[in-house]
Amino acid sequence: MKFHESQAKVTTRLTEKYSKERKLEFDKLNEPVLWAKNCDDVKLLIKQMTLDDQIKVDYLSDLTAYDNQDGEDGDKRFVLVYQLYSLELHTRIRIKCLVDLNETAQSITDLFLGANWLEREVFDMYGIKFAGHPNLRRILMDERFSGHPLRKEYPIKQREPFSDNIKFHLGANPEQVDTHSTSEEK
Repeated sequence: MKFHESQAKVTTRLTEKYSKERKLEFDKLNEPVLWAKNCDDVKLLIKQMTLDDQIKVDYLSDLTAYDNQDGEDGDKRFVLVYQLYSLELHTRIRIKCLVDLNETAQSITDLFLGANWLEREVFDMYGIKFAGHPNLRRILMDERFSGHPLRKEYPIKQREPFSDNIKFHLGANPEQVDTHSTSEEK
């Protein structure tokens, strides 16, 4: 089956089964973007799509978020983005979900093990919590770091030095190496 045929088949299935109570859009590459009703709906959608023989989603390509402080994509603060892929059909489906500041999303680590680190990254950068995550803690920033650096209100030039850091200067007292003599001369 050619890509355009399989993409059309997936689009038809999304329209018929999944978009009755949800908003279905298409991006610039004509790939489907399905807006989940809420955070609980995301996990249900993903589980259904992994079991659906016509969609055959079997790979989580990415899970990220963006700050929707301007309200362009809805009335909630953040948008979670799940990028799903079918290895058999070579088609992508993007699921988006609005999440508020104190709202908790459902972890999908039981569906895709790779979601573990991706959810930790979203938590670290935006502060979005995932219920049921096996080890939700910072992954990129130091544990002592306060705030979430990809939120729009976070100052771009803010630095957070820690007084107990080990002093490290790359090349402060380098060992002298003689590069001009051969190993036989030494």
